[in-house]
Amino acid sequence: MVGESKLKIVNMEIKTFHFNPIMVNTYILSDETNEAVIVDPGNCQTYEDAQIRDYVAAKNLKIKYLINTHPHIDHIAGNPWCVAEYHPHVLMHEAGMKEYGRAYAYATVFGFEIEKMPNPDRYLQEGDEVTFGNQHLKVLYTPGHCDGSICLYSAENKLILTGDLIFELSVGRSDLPSGNEALLQQSIREKILTLDDEVTILPGHGDPTTVGRERRENPFLVRG
Repeated sequence: MVGESKLKIVNMEIKTFHFNPIMVNTYILSDETNEAVIVDPGNCQTYEDAQIRDYVAAKNLKIKYLINTHPHIDHIAGNPWCVAEYHPHVLMHEAGMKEYGRAYAYATVFGFEIEKMPNPDRYLQEGDEVTFGNQHLKVLYTPGHCDGSICLYSAENKLILTGDLIFELSVGRSDLPSGNEALLQQSIREKILTLDDEVTILPGHGDPTTVGRERRENPFLVRG
């Protein structure tokens, strides 16, 4: 189906949906236990809601957590629906709460129709671990694109979800509210480029890539 893809990495199954006019990557991560997490739900139309519902039902998944890598509207538009549908715990970094509180205003500007955003159930910090099924995601705090930006790293599966920090041969914007180019480059240098070359990067938009490829070829990285 257009707008969806599935990736199997070692012990985790990853379903990718491409949602809303900004084409955010919404990820559902699960394993053999059927426990799952939703990362960055960008669904804002009933047909997008239905894609999540159909997949979750077909796989008989139990959605344990909803995680926002950062509070921009394209990454959180589906929070209200997902919470109403599955009652997961909502996880995000506290530094993004100022932007999160402006969600309705941003939604209006970008033409999104959203309901009131659910409150977080837990704030994530650098070094925290999110566990579901047999999986462990380490939280890395990576500001620069905006305050409250995090990455989620699975050492066992050699993958990292980077939100809008880094993309295939590109990097996230730093000209939006609370963005900072120096912090963006620092976060990439200290939290991404320190990983092994074969680690798969699952970005907030576009296609997967690897740490090694970005280290060698990304023209937007500050070298040195």
